[in-house]
Amino acid sequence: MSMFVLYGSAAAAGMLPLYLRAPSGERLPSGGKVPKAVLQWGVPPQDAQALFLLNPLKGLIRAGHSRTCREFWRQNGMRAASGNEEWVNQFQVAVFQLDALAVWTKAGVSALVPAGGGARATGRRKQLPGPVSGGTGGWRELPPEEQEAYHIRRAKRDAVRAVYALGLSTGLVRVGVNREGNTVLIGLDPCPALDDRLAELFAGAINRYAEKLEEAERTEGIWQSGAVLPAGVRLGADPEFVLRRPDGGFVPANRFLEKAGTVGCDAVVLSRDRVIHPLAELRPRPCGTPGELVRELYRTMRQAARQIPDVSLAWLAGSMPGKGLSTGGHVHISGVWLHHHLLRALDNYVALPLVLAEGEAAGQRRPKYGFLGDVRRKRHGGFEYRTLPSWLANPELALAVLTLVHTVALHYRELRQTPLDQLDIQRAYYNGDKAQLLPVVRKLWEDLERLPAYRRSKGTMDVFRDRLFRMEGWDEQADFRIPWKIPPYQEKAATHPAFVL
Repeated sequence: MSMFVLYGSAAAAGMLPLYLRAPSGERLPSGGKVPKAVLQWGVPPQDAQALFLLNPLKGLIRAGHSRTCREFWRQNGMRAASGNEEWVNQFQVAVFQLDALAVWTKAGVSALVPAGGGARATGRRKQLPGPVSGGTGGWRELPPEEQEAYHIRRAKRDAVRAVYALGLSTGLVRVGVNREGNTVLIGLDPCPALDDRLAELFAGAINRYAEKLEEAERTEGIWQSGAVLPAGVRLGADPEFVLRRPDGGFVPANRFLEKAGTVGCDAVVLSRDRVIHPLAELRPRPCGTPGELVRELYRTMRQAARQIPDVSLAWLAGSMPGKGLSTGGHVHISGVWLHHHLLRALDNYVALPLVLAEGEAAGQRRPKYGFLGDVRRKRHGGFEYRTLPSWLANPELALAVLTLVHTVALHYRELRQTPLDQLDIQRAYYNGDKAQLLPVVRKLWEDLERLPAYRRSKGTMDVFRDRLFRMEGWDEQADFRIPWKIPPYQEKAATHPAFVL
């Protein structure tokens, strides 16, 4: 049995079992095979035992406290209602894991709200923040063609993030649009009362999850002692950097680079929708191992050096190498199923430890950039993990970070600690508080050291571990062309025990 839906009572489940293909009930089946995944619909007396537990008890309890919800949402860079707002419009969004299943708007209120502030207050209402309940009566479901409007896309994005931030997998999220044109989280019910439409939507998502789980067990390997490791995981990346003049000013990357290409530029949106292109971006081809990807990165840097002929410009990377200029170290992953459990493993076992290696400006990047669970699905079937800062400081660091990502992608089923579920640990992450995070990382690292993929790269990972435990931060003002031996600093080839550039 791969999936079981455990609900507190038949009344709480409503019509959900009518649409489920996965088994369900008020009690787990006795005897026989333990389900790999259990979705808890309603607050149980204690958590069920499962490899993947959807809607853990602490998340369900947290969702019932408005103040706690607001703290988590604001900590993660989202706006949360205080109770004094006037709404131009409101939406309800049904969410399962990383998907917005459907969107409703207040009946009789236009869903298309201008992007700017000062919208007319037609249909405005006051709404105190708190759990959403009562299904979708009095709301109009929006067809797909109406869901591309600016505020609806924002509402869907914020609703998915709101569920993830609370450690949950399901939710009916209410989002308001205030008079300034901002989307604001009003409330969330993780297990709402289910009318026929909601039951159909959530059951469909649960059925798809169960199918993906069964497929993952076949393609990634069933998690158990001695089982084969997942195969076919490939990595790509598009780390960013900026160009600094000798006088300290910055040169926009689009002076030398086009938007597309192996080496390109990326945009930053300023106030009043003004767009600039200050960031250079390396886009090496995806590879099967971290070492191969680092070699590809080196080749793209050599190409970048040819396209950026002004050798007086320093190449800087990190979290915030220039005032207001954040650089990301996005990693692309394919060959493994994207879901909350993998994403939380990446947050806890990669993003959190990497704080110990960041420069002093790291806290300024978050939460606008580098927020937990920042991910985008890609057309090729994989996904882009966007939470990390740019790790280009030197080839040894790049190899270690990519090896850590690869290790977590291979072994996420065995990585069960989630310290980022705690508000104080989240706060330390967003503030870059290395002293508070060091003992947490030490415990996480014990899990990593037991993994076969870690042992295969023990030399690289042990050196990285020691640097993390020393809380040794990279220098964001140092030109990373020097350790990479990129022209004009190419006197001799850079080397590493695991690869030769």
